[in-house]
Amino acid sequence: MRRKFKLVALTTAMVMTAAAVMGCGSQSGDGGTAAPEEKNTENNVESSVESGSEESGEADVFARYDEPVEISSVKNLGAGMQFPEGDSLEDNVWTRYYEEALNIKVNWVWSTNTEQYAQKVNIAITSDDIPDVMQVNASQLKMMYDNGQIMDVTEVAEANLAPFTKEVLNSDGGLAMQAATFDGRLYAIPKIGSPLMTAKVLWVRTDWLDNLGLELPETVEDMRNIAEAFTTQDPDGNGVDDTYGLAVYKDLYGSGYADLTGFFNAYNAYPGIWVDKGDEVVWGGIQPEVKDAMAALHEMYAAGQIDPEFGVKDANKVNEDVSAGRCGMMFGDFWNMAWINDAKIKDPSFEWVPVAIPSLDGTTPAKAQLSASTVDFYVISADCEHPEAVIKMLNLQLEKSYGETAEPEVYNITPEGFGTYQYPVVSIEPPMKNFTAAQKVTAVINGEADPDTLNDEERGYYEMACKSLDGDHKDNNWHQLKMYGPGGALGVIYDNYWVSGNVVNDAYYAAPTEAMAEMLPTLKKQQLQDYTNIILEGDLDKFDSFVANWNQLGGEEITQEVNDWHAEQN
Repeated sequence: MRRKFKLVALTTAMVMTAAAVMGCGSQSGDGGTAAPEEKNTENNVESSVESGSEESGEADVFARYDEPVEISSVKNLGAGMQFPEGDSLEDNVWTRYYEEALNIKVNWVWSTNTEQYAQKVNIAITSDDIPDVMQVNASQLKMMYDNGQIMDVTEVAEANLAPFTKEVLNSDGGLAMQAATFDGRLYAIPKIGSPLMTAKVLWVRTDWLDNLGLELPETVEDMRNIAEAFTTQDPDGNGVDDTYGLAVYKDLYGSGYADLTGFFNAYNAYPGIWVDKGDEVVWGGIQPEVKDAMAALHEMYAAGQIDPEFGVKDANKVNEDVSAGRCGMMFGDFWNMAWINDAKIKDPSFEWVPVAIPSLDGTTPAKAQLSASTVDFYVISADCEHPEAVIKMLNLQLEKSYGETAEPEVYNITPEGFGTYQYPVVSIEPPMKNFTAAQKVTAVINGEADPDTLNDEERGYYEMACKSLDGDHKDNNWHQLKMYGPGGALGVIYDNYWVSGNVVNDAYYAAPTEAMAEMLPTLKKQQLQDYTNIILEGDLDKFDSFVANWNQLGGEEITQEVNDWHAEQN
């Protein structure tokens, strides 16, 4: 019998766009084009994994099926997944390993890019054409739960999760698992991440600073002055008025690249999260501090410090401008230099460094907004015959990527730059491992620790960073240096935000409430449209109108649900 679906929630969700999938590799490198050296892993499949599992008393979680098991799934290919010569989505190091180690064959039902992924998942939901396992966002998870399309995996997870997998899934104190729980039962495997990984930094072209005799910004005033200088004082010395102070992309926040989240944070505004004010939880996007940030953005736009065409440029188009030397600053994620590593190769004087979000008053450090650590989930179809196979594949991915028998140069990123971390059906990573790696790599480069203290993955980052320091920037060497090396973005985030407590966490981390699933996507879309219009036009009264409309069109109801939930947690 066919299931009856909640069509109202689904219609609303159709307006949503999928966030870019940033797995461990996007945090540690971009794909290359050369074919990797063949490496024989077949002989160590059973011995390495089983020996580790037997020691923990959990041999079954890696046990190979006697008969072949087929698992169907769908794939978000991101911005463009690349494979070594002869490999493909259907036949690669991970699909072969699934068959060798577990006797599991993967059947990909369909694959698409990030921009189309959410829509295709929505179509799968409405047509009830659900593969055994697929990645969904929080709203889609709620819809599928309401529709009875996904399996209660409470017992199958408890029985089949390897100890290391359990450790990673609960490393945030259980918040991610709670976000996948309905009425006390687990209905998905959270694609757990570190909230700290979502913190933004300000990237600045230091070769331009040197050309103009300027220092790195510490305050908002410094940043504004640099933006003006980069726009009006010919920082590249070409005698042409062709530069902008600050790179901005059309959707303002959410890309991670030329993303204004950090700019808003500098003004104590947090537009994409729920903020705990002590006596209540409020939506950060409607708070008065947002108006101050938008007033500043309009001033910069009117002064020509922001590309007048920013409203039609996606992150890829903005990256073309940055790579071509037309922009001197941008807020964004710790991995941003991956996108412009090629520009560094072409022009070694092209130099960027990350700094913490500038202070508004010059005294109080800015607080970085941390989004919910888990925004995506792996759901298992209610009709899946072997749900435990999905858990086994997850155990394998974690073990061979980050566990005691890990082979990161095979299963994470190859020496040639192929991001094999993108290939698995299900994949997660230890939330704080990149920050630990950055501390260790930096210590070795600074002569404070021995290279023997690094594991295989960390040694790879170290070697690439050292090559960049020696002038060899190809194969993402410079990108690795800018993340893991001295003064790198991961260190900036850890030292300036985490250690000192300068963060604002998303105050809501559970599954979407009923009103949230139905109305928040539309409200977010309206928020973006109104923000953009205010930046372009400078009519700040429109912000007050936006806030009133936001509350009337469901925001007030959602806020009440969030506060009711928050009260239950205390």
